[in-house]
Parts: sequence; C-alpha cells; structure tokens
Amino acid sequence: MEQQDAAEVKQTLDQVGNQSQAAQKIETKKAELKPSEAKKLIEFMEKKYEERVAKVQSFDEFYHAIFELIELFCEERGQVQYRIPDKEKLQQAYIKHHKTAGELKRDEFVKISKEMVGLDSFSFGKAATEFLLLLFGAPFCALLVKRVVPGLGGLSDDIVIPLATSGSVAYLVHTKKL
Repeated sequence: MEQQDAAEVKQTLDQVGNQSQAAQKIETKKAELKPSEAKKLIEFMEKKYEERVAKVQSFDEFYHAIFELIELFCEERGQVQYRIPDKEKLQQAYIKHHKTAGELKRDEFVKISKEMVGLDSFSFGKAATEFLLLLFGAPFCALLVKRVVPGLGGLSDDIVIPLATSGSVAYLVHTKKL
C-alpha cells in the first residue's frame, strides 16, 4: 500500500513538473516573440509613412499620427497588445531626431520608431493570461485537492487531470474566451 502511495506521489510530481516545464516554455516563447513583433510594428509604421506621417508639421500632429498607426496595427494583429509610450517620452525622441524645420523625413521617422518601440513595448492581454492560468492551473489544483482531501485518493490521476483540463476548456468555451 505504501509503495503504491509513493508511486502515485512520484507520478503526481512528474506531472506537475511537466506542467511547470510547459509554463516555462510558454514564457520563453513569449519572450522570443517580442523582438519580431517590434520589427513588424516598425515595418508597418514605415509602410504607412506616406499615408499618415509624411505631411506632419508639428509634434502634436506627429503624436496623433502615431496613435492612429498603433491603432491600425493592433486591429490587424489581434491578440498581442502594444503599450503606447507616454507623450513626454515620444516628444523627447521627436526633438532628438527631428533636426530640420518642416516635414518629418522618413529616416527621422524610422529613428524615432526604433527608439520608442522596445522589448517591453508588447504584452499579452488579460484573456491570454487567464487562459494559460486556467489551462495549466486547474489540473494542478485538482491533483492537489485529490491528495489533500480524504476519500479522493481512490481516483486515478489518469481521470483527474483530463477531467480538470476538459472542465477548464468547457468553462473557457462557455464564457466565450476560447
């Protein structure tokens, strides 16, 4: 009996370890996405230069154009959210790179874009975070409850984990988050 309990505890720890590794892989993947997303935003902004930025004469017009570009980019991208820099940071970059009077030149615009779009400019939304917590947290909690609550030890882990995962998915579907 004790050997069976020890084997179940070891199996549970292995499963929890696998879930922890999966969560770490997701965090690693999230970190890997950021530079490419920043590059895509800069390329998007550069493509829209003629349409949105070329005739900008003042900082206020530039600030308005940047907000329009970011809004367009977010509409096209969907899940990934861009954190818009505050006005002071954008104004400092504008003053630093816009040396000539008159229209903002393409190379000045690209320099400003590169300065204000960094690795910390992107984040996952609340829905993505909630999704990951439910998908990986519910099975872990179910296993923990199974081990702690007396009388539930007879349930197999092969039943508890898929049931908790399926329940999480059903909840996400029911609340239209999946």
